[in-house]
Amino acid sequence: MEPASIVVLTHNRREVLGKTLAAMLRLDYMPGYEIIVVNDGSSDGTEQLLRKFKGQMRLRIINQARQGPCRARNNGIRAARHPIIAIMDDDCIPTHAWLKDLAAGFTTSDIGMVSSFSRHGGTSTAFRKTALQKAGLYDEQYFYYREDTDLVFRLLDAGYHVKMVRAKYVHDHKLEAPKTIGGLLRHALERLAYHKNDVLLYKKHPKRAVSFLDIKLGFIVNPARDFGAATGGWSKWAYRSWEPMRLSSPRGIVYFEASKPYHLALIFLAGVFYVLAVKTVRLAASLKFGKLLL
Repeated sequence: MEPASIVVLTHNRREVLGKTLAAMLRLDYMPGYEIIVVNDGSSDGTEQLLRKFKGQMRLRIINQARQGPCRARNNGIRAARHPIIAIMDDDCIPTHAWLKDLAAGFTTSDIGMVSSFSRHGGTSTAFRKTALQKAGLYDEQYFYYREDTDLVFRLLDAGYHVKMVRAKYVHDHKLEAPKTIGGLLRHALERLAYHKNDVLLYKKHPKRAVSFLDIKLGFIVNPARDFGAATGGWSKWAYRSWEPMRLSSPRGIVYFEASKPYHLALIFLAGVFYVLAVKTVRLAASLKFGKLLL
């Protein structure tokens, strides 16, 4: 195993960040490692918290104005000194052996990425620096959403393989449903807007994205997949199992569960509305990116 750099992007997660960094400073990793925290414009006292860690030799801190996840992670990657670069979310608390188990996955030179989260990247994912130098860093056009998948596709196109391993951590972040109608609408519009990046992903990777997004007839994301994303059926696509119908999001937030027969009708109508809305977002993005996807 080789020395590693851990890049942690943080934005307004002061409380959990302290626990994450405390655990990272106790990792069992004999080749040596550094922790690079990119504070992306936090306004909750994160900068003050990080000052308490400044005496730690392993820890390096980058404070910057808000630039978004892609650019923030890229800034951390560019600052990394070691040949293995691990990406970890600020609310994911690693176990003692997490980094050792993750880095052990690089058994051959053609493995460019190792993850204990997903074959499409995300938190708890490590890269060879040389692979990133060949394939490129996160595409900052995405800002957020689908950027991990885009990077993995480019690694595959560059001839590298990806590998899944068991490297344990605790995700210390409870996702809660918005408490008001206004909050729910804002959340729904935000989630819908992310799907413009489906079009960008399809434009950049027309062959690989067909299977990943479940595209039919060359320009339509399977409506059943979109419907399932809003009604609890997402697990069929992600985990090959069924769940009861409920108004929910793929991130695990449940907005409304069916407790009476007419609730099913309301959830069904909400699911249909979501399908129409998300396809409208993709249509608008198609005009922007010059690639039709609904």
